[in-house]
Amino acid sequence: MEHTISVTVTSGLLLFGLALSAGAQNQPVAGAAPRFEVDSVRPHRVADDVIFAHEFHDGGRFTAVGTLRMLIRAAYRLQDFQLVGGSGWMDDERFAIDARAGRDATPDEMRVMLRALLKERFGLAIRSERRDAPVYALRVVRTAGARGTRMRPAAEDCPAGACNVRFAPGLLSAHGVTMTMVASELSWWVDRIVTDQTALLGKYDLDLEWTPDRLPQAPAIVSTPAAPAAGRIDSNAPLIFTAVREQLGLSLEPERGEVDVLVIDRAERPTAN
Repeated sequence: MEHTISVTVTSGLLLFGLALSAGAQNQPVAGAAPRFEVDSVRPHRVADDVIFAHEFHDGGRFTAVGTLRMLIRAAYRLQDFQLVGGSGWMDDERFAIDARAGRDATPDEMRVMLRALLKERFGLAIRSERRDAPVYALRVVRTAGARGTRMRPAAEDCPAGACNVRFAPGLLSAHGVTMTMVASELSWWVDRIVTDQTALLGKYDLDLEWTPDRLPQAPAIVSTPAAPAAGRIDSNAPLIFTAVREQLGLSLEPERGEVDVLVIDRAERPTAN
């Protein structure tokens, strides 16, 4: 079973691409919280230009290089503004992690394991809060009609979540997704959290193409060899707000709402091993 997913950000290049399959995103992990059987955490002082990288390997192995803030965001899949508190070394010092689950594990299971590792090795203490913030509400455009829309009832039912979701700069192709899932994916390509206000039930298949005017922040991005290449972005495609309206019959409307944030209460440098 292949689960290899990776993201790498260098000082001059962002490698990005394809994400998710079979409902891998944000699915709950049943049973007791899993943990890595063995792990190594060391300061990363190699003279390279890697700013952030993490990879979920086959066989339950997880590797990463990044600051503590980047690692927390990867573990909880947060945008930058959703993680508050902490400063200094948490933003500046990089660490290399090599951990093994001792069995095959999904990326979601390894994210839960990473959370436990951060608590145990970094003494991380965090708490969740709801805070008022600017958001985009995803709503149906009543006058859009069916002409030109690419959103259609799902061709097949995938009870474990989405059948397949692929995204890259300028492209979102999703099959068997709910509108809540669509709102979550769109959040990475705009500067706010997107909330589902469509009142549309069921699951849908859709394809969306746009010209990106921003890139999602590093820990949100995952990459596989099958991802569309960045150089293939269609510069003639509309910006994402226009594309969502014209291609999906939906709109992204700015308003205020409550969003989940994590607050760092305490963390300490780990002892290398």
